[in-house]
Amino acid sequence: MLTRIPGTTLPLRHQSNEFTETAFLYLYMQIKHRALYFLLFLLLGGATTAYAQKPTAPPQDTTSKLKVESSETAEGFLKNGREMRKLSGNVRLRQDDVLIFCDTAFLDLDDAVLKGNVVIEQGDSVKIFADSALYFGVTKQSDLFGKVVLQKADRRLFTKKLHYDVGNKIATYTTGATLTNGKSQLSSRRGYYDVNVDQMYFKGNVLITDPDFTVRTDTMLFNTSTQIATFVAPTLISEKESRIYCEGGFYDIENNFAEFDINPQYQRKEQRGFAKKMIYQGVTDEYILQDSAYIEEKDRIVKGDVIRYNSITEVATLVGNAYYKDSTQEITGEKVRYDSRNKFYQLLGRGRVSDPPNIIEADSLDFNDVLGNGIAQGRVIWQDTSSNMSVYAHRLDYNKQTSYINATGGFASDSTGRPMMKTLVDNDTLFLAAQRLNSFKPDTASDVRQLLAYQDVRIFKSDMQAVCDSLSFSSADSIFWFYQLKSLPIIWSDTSQFSGDTIKMALKNKKLDRIWLRQNAMVINSEDGVMFNQIKGRYTTAFFRENEVREMHTDGNAQAVYYALDDKKAYIGVNETKCSEMKLYFGNNQVNSIKFYANPEGTFTPMKKAGKESKKLDGFFWEKRRRPDSVEAILRP
Repeated sequence: MLTRIPGTTLPLRHQSNEFTETAFLYLYMQIKHRALYFLLFLLLGGATTAYAQKPTAPPQDTTSKLKVESSETAEGFLKNGREMRKLSGNVRLRQDDVLIFCDTAFLDLDDAVLKGNVVIEQGDSVKIFADSALYFGVTKQSDLFGKVVLQKADRRLFTKKLHYDVGNKIATYTTGATLTNGKSQLSSRRGYYDVNVDQMYFKGNVLITDPDFTVRTDTMLFNTSTQIATFVAPTLISEKESRIYCEGGFYDIENNFAEFDINPQYQRKEQRGFAKKMIYQGVTDEYILQDSAYIEEKDRIVKGDVIRYNSITEVATLVGNAYYKDSTQEITGEKVRYDSRNKFYQLLGRGRVSDPPNIIEADSLDFNDVLGNGIAQGRVIWQDTSSNMSVYAHRLDYNKQTSYINATGGFASDSTGRPMMKTLVDNDTLFLAAQRLNSFKPDTASDVRQLLAYQDVRIFKSDMQAVCDSLSFSSADSIFWFYQLKSLPIIWSDTSQFSGDTIKMALKNKKLDRIWLRQNAMVINSEDGVMFNQIKGRYTTAFFRENEVREMHTDGNAQAVYYALDDKKAYIGVNETKCSEMKLYFGNNQVNSIKFYANPEGTFTPMKKAGKESKKLDGFFWEKRRRPDSVEAILRP
């Protein structure tokens, strides 16, 4: 039996199956409407309140009703004096800017049960597809079931159950969902999507998959418009051969740029990095580690205030308290750049390289480990700990493989200055300066080192000084060779002056042992700079003990001028002797005795006849101007 509701044309069936189902769904909607937010709050652990206001029903507007625009058939029912309707076939409903499509709709005032091919469109931006749905027109809330898809632009959210706050454009799910975002997919157990600002909140088993990387975490924010993921929980990012871990920060997926600021660290093959903040630039594949930055790989350790590392070029730049160490060397400085692929490093700013037995300090340094060549510049200090030798210069060119160095320029000046070498002799420091210093190891398997000094060589030691045009020294026999180019080489020891075309000076146990004078050898001694004792010959050898001359042997056209002293050290006369060979024995820097060989010729002249001016052999000169009296004197141009 059919009746009609006054003022309508919709038929009404009493006690029909459709009515029973409609009544049940109506009751379900009322319960659902009251409990929805409380249940969602519990399921999400209260997380949604941290990022958005709890959705609230908009103020009721009697003009904003759920309206039927079309359907193929419509039926009406009365239930407890309330009108209920069933619409079938291409159903189209509207509420403000919201369009609803489905195969079948059951309406109770402004609430609806939607079935079959459900589509909710909001404006031009949001579409939601589902198998069935509940729609609450007064509060503008909807629950969607089945194969649910929320679409905005090219982004789609797939789930089995979705609550959508139509008024605030906020979607919430608690049974798992996947978001497709271009080539990326994001999934989680529950989540929250604010469509207005394109902001998503993911919670529980969060996973981002992309052709270039994956992200795993428990909690994450993601903006679907800017494609920026914000991390608020322990997160692991895997990309190519690297992995990044952090507990806070963000990742700009579209620009492949990220910042990690809570306990960040990364791993790439056998390399690991740590810092208080880490920046990743995916376009250049560069990592920037800031504040207490640290990288380790096999036997390599890198530290600094900031480390920039490019995993493509394998170049690391260390800034501030820079430190680099591998199996062979240790580098510290203000700024260090290391190319591990090409085995090349630079010190930009003051730094130190320890490569035992060699140590280098400089204001800047470039080194190619493959070729073994390096250039250090600016206040350079080079040390060979095995031979106890140090070089100070403005510039040092060196080769690690051959242990060769070439030093030029002054330590405290520039290229116009003079490099200096120092070493320990008899518990005292010997300083040597020249226009250029070379040093190398003839046999790199040993610690023997050769030193060459060129142009205007000067030596200063507290009890010995020397000058020559060029010089060589070998740590194998501890012998200095002094050579003449323009001026005769000279050695001064206390009140004695030694000169010759070529001079050899030998050390024994780091002490002065002997001096050889070759060709035009002359030894001059004077206590007062007025009267001069002189020994001349082709060759002369002086033997030292406790830094004093104890014995002297002259061979070949030997000549001697010696002033005799009385007990009060007053001059009493002068001895002049010629022979082929002689030996002199000393004590307290005085001649104790002399031996002459092969027909000596000699005369003694009392001081009254000798006069007040000293006798002088041919070739005599007493050099005071060239004698260095300090370390500064050997460095002056």
